[in-house]
Amino acid sequence: MAINPLPTQRGFILAAVLWTIAIMLIAVGIFHSYVQRKLAVANQSKAHIEQRLDAISTEQTVLYLLATSRMTLAGMTFNQLAKAQVLDENVSSIAAVGDELWFDSTVYQGVGSANFSLQDMSGLVSLNVRDYTFLSALIDSYEHDSGIKSRLLAALSDYIDEDDIISLGGAEKHDYLAKGMAEPANDFLRTVPELKKVMGWQNWLSLHPEIQLQNWFSLRRFSIMNLNAVPKSLLVPLFGVDGDMAEKVVKIRRTNPLRSIDEFGLLIGKGIPVDEEYFRYFPSNELSLRIWNKRGGQAQLISLQLTPNGLLGPWQVDYEYSVQSVDNNNEALAIRQSALFNHPLGDDR
Repeated sequence: MAINPLPTQRGFILAAVLWTIAIMLIAVGIFHSYVQRKLAVANQSKAHIEQRLDAISTEQTVLYLLATSRMTLAGMTFNQLAKAQVLDENVSSIAAVGDELWFDSTVYQGVGSANFSLQDMSGLVSLNVRDYTFLSALIDSYEHDSGIKSRLLAALSDYIDEDDIISLGGAEKHDYLAKGMAEPANDFLRTVPELKKVMGWQNWLSLHPEIQLQNWFSLRRFSIMNLNAVPKSLLVPLFGVDGDMAEKVVKIRRTNPLRSIDEFGLLIGKGIPVDEEYFRYFPSNELSLRIWNKRGGQAQLISLQLTPNGLLGPWQVDYEYSVQSVDNNNEALAIRQSALFNHPLGDDR
């Protein structure tokens, strides 16, 4: 005769089974959460690696193009002159072709998810110079007090000169120490942000946040400006034109680059009170390459010189560091003659 389990025994077995199932479900949930976290970390790492590879690929491709392509007044072209054209006196090797990659901070799409821009340093306002013609003009657009402007320029001059002699309105070592500031380098600025270490400049720049420190200034040691490479955003305050006129200048010089200051004056409808000797129209060998991911994050700024006959290679990197990634107001352009890059910014893919 079979003996049936007591009701209490059946209840205990049922509770034990339910608890076991519950524990298993909890364990499965914990394991699933663990796996999801690991997958998320792996996906983030994969995305980071892909973004880094895109940036490196873009950097190396641009450097290669800069070292092997021909320059015109408008920028870098992928169109090489035939031998017959080289020998033809009627063919200008520097005339715009129409396929140029511009050196005025125009944004381009690089490899994969990378964006990049190139800026001819001679299209920016130089800081490491003795002649502050352009820097003075830029300050005038924001500062109506001539005394403040004089002190800013004098302080910068004292900061980069080698002596301890104080200029009128300037500052030297004891002035900095008296205000608890690091003493001046008495040498050329190493980076553009170092300008904020010059007495008076950080406070003045904070009063004018519209001044684009990273986009408008260079560390060149020559007071010469390439009018074909001045960014659109800088044309407005530097030459006193409005946004529409700046846009017009940018569009015209892409196919008909400027060749004289008189031509520029006629284009903007006003005279330029600066001698012709302060301007140039052909790209310099000093460039700034900026690369960033279109999904966000910081940009890598690379300052370089083209050295086609250099012992160490066709280019030389002076310095590089990370900067805030900002959208540029110049429209994008496809590199039509090269399959090395993707579609231009804004294209639907």
